[in-house]
Amino acid sequence: MSALSMATFGVFGELANLGKKVGWAVRCANMLLTATRAIIRFTRNQMVLDPQTSREKLLLLLYQTNWVVADLPATIYACMGKNVPPSLQLARGLLPTVQYILLLVLSYKDDIVSTWGKFKAFMTRANFTEAASEITKGEISSLETAMESTATCSEDLRSALNLVWMTINEYRENDPGISEADVRLRISQSDLMLYDIPIVTNNCMSQMTSESTVVTAYNTRETLRKTFSIVISDLIKDGKSDNGTSMVTKHNAYVLLDDALTLASVTGLEPTDLSTLASEFLETICGPTQFMGEIDDGTDDATLGMNALKKAFKKTTSSWTRKGDGKVIISFTSKDNEDVTVNIRSGGDKIDEVRVRAGAKAQWTSTVNDLGGKTLYLDRWRPGFLGLPGTGGGSLVLWVPIARDGGHLEINAQLNVS
Repeated sequence: MSALSMATFGVFGELANLGKKVGWAVRCANMLLTATRAIIRFTRNQMVLDPQTSREKLLLLLYQTNWVVADLPATIYACMGKNVPPSLQLARGLLPTVQYILLLVLSYKDDIVSTWGKFKAFMTRANFTEAASEITKGEISSLETAMESTATCSEDLRSALNLVWMTINEYRENDPGISEADVRLRISQSDLMLYDIPIVTNNCMSQMTSESTVVTAYNTRETLRKTFSIVISDLIKDGKSDNGTSMVTKHNAYVLLDDALTLASVTGLEPTDLSTLASEFLETICGPTQFMGEIDDGTDDATLGMNALKKAFKKTTSSWTRKGDGKVIISFTSKDNEDVTVNIRSGGDKIDEVRVRAGAKAQWTSTVNDLGGKTLYLDRWRPGFLGLPGTGGGSLVLWVPIARDGGHLEINAQLNVS
């Protein structure tokens, strides 16, 4: 079974089957509700940052967001009762409707989503009259529940999924002969992988913590990230996937997963429930995923997952800041009575070694740009039995984050007798 099939039919289990039952009218209403709330949040945040933002500038900023570039066009297709095409983009034919929706949202703001009656009027003014009249009383009740909820995690996950599909499909459309390796390289360096998915899954944390325990919340976040990893991995595959499906079938599977997340957000099924369904089908992935993203400032070992194995590097400390000069500085202080050599490995590859004399100090420097997004591993070599060097005394491992604002990492590595 292909990874994408796992992520759609397996990972979401019965939820995916329920996704098939999402009627076009309720799908339209929920997608429009999701996009509207997102635009309202974006507008509110922008006005807090810059209260003098003009409507013209606000519209310009909105046209650069995923909500307007991807989600509103998808919503318009759904509200017209049409399937969302694989090559989804803000086409000229959709622009007048998008502009009208944006102007309505900017004019009426939260009032639009305050009651079902007002939201239905909004749908009608946007020329989605048929969808508004098709929705049943039971579906209206679910939508009203969604309007009252402040939770946005499922909505944000669905939007991120749209962006995943659009990004990979755009690579293949722009260059039909692009290799799998090139697609993988480009997407690994994209904002989607480095920032968007980490931010979306991080933003779910407060909600997940309130619904469970901190430990469960972190496990849930990791499961959601692994799910994205599986979906992306299968979509990247050149030609046919593991079970022989074409890109068209992959798109159909993507639509089913999108329906499932649409249903999750409208019925109140939230990330912890999604994770419970997902965990049964995901294979164990060791170590951090590629969605670590940026990490907040900290000096605690847990900030970067720093772990000193055995005694060689005990009492080593670190300090990380997201904003900085981009330097990584390792200061070695020897408490040993023997000269030692420290091998430095980044992402599994040896990149350098440092000689530290007994009782002395040494320093090694690099950059966040070179080491970011990978593990950093320090391995101490020390003369042992019969003077032969060995690494049995211990090692140090930590994660070096990426940082849009430069970052700065300092490690005070203490070398002990062991």
